[in-house]
Amino acid sequence: MWEARERPPHPVLDVAASDPSAVALYERLGRERLATVEQRWSPEHTVTVHCYAAAG
Repeated sequence: MWEARERPPHPVLDVAASDPSAVALYERLGRERLATVEQRWSPEHTVTVHCYAAAG
């Protein structure tokens, strides 16, 4: 993550909405939530994720 911060473009990170600890970490680090979307992780499994961008 630290190396990626030094290079444009800024990464977008996806976090499972069902993981409140990860969501809290990204928000504590100043990440901006861009969207909440559904991702298909397998033919039978769809997961809600929050998409975060680096703080400006």
